[in-house]
Amino acid sequence: MAELDYRILNNLGSDISREFENIRVTVSRLNNSNLIRLKKNAAFQSSFDKDRNQWYSPKLLDLFFEKFKPNKETKILFILDVDAYSNGMNFVLGEAFHQGGLGAIYLPRIKQEFYGLKPDNELFYKRMIKEAVHELGHIFGFNHCPDLLCVMHFSNSLSDTDFKRKSFCSKCRIKKPIF
Repeated sequence: MAELDYRILNNLGSDISREFENIRVTVSRLNNSNLIRLKKNAAFQSSFDKDRNQWYSPKLLDLFFEKFKPNKETKILFILDVDAYSNGMNFVLGEAFHQGGLGAIYLPRIKQEFYGLKPDNELFYKRMIKEAVHELGHIFGFNHCPDLLCVMHFSNSLSDTDFKRKSFCSKCRIKKPIF
């Protein structure tokens, strides 16, 4: 499986920018000192459920909101290589923060290897774009869409993610993002 190096992250930023017209997307990585401080944070550690072997997404998003303070000009999407769950769900592929401004996508379940299959970097990247655009859509105020092909359609399974496009449908496309 390809690592998320700067080249892949920059490509992801470019692909996301094409879906959000007139919005500039920059991609950056947490530096090592921020990452080390975050890992030592008790609230961060308490968001891991040892019984489930998963991270509790709402708690992570609360922590990220407090630590990184998104604002009107800056929206943040975290890309995390951890398995996560949320209220009433066994797992989530991504989630937007209820107060807005940030969200996260969780990579393990969009990888073929998670299901005991051979890695497929192209399929993984397509899924990552779809999940990133979907969660950013929520961050910018978009709701789920009934159009099965729209990127804003709720993915109840990975096959739903594979079926939909990475783009907004014509109805969602004309909506204006909320800043």
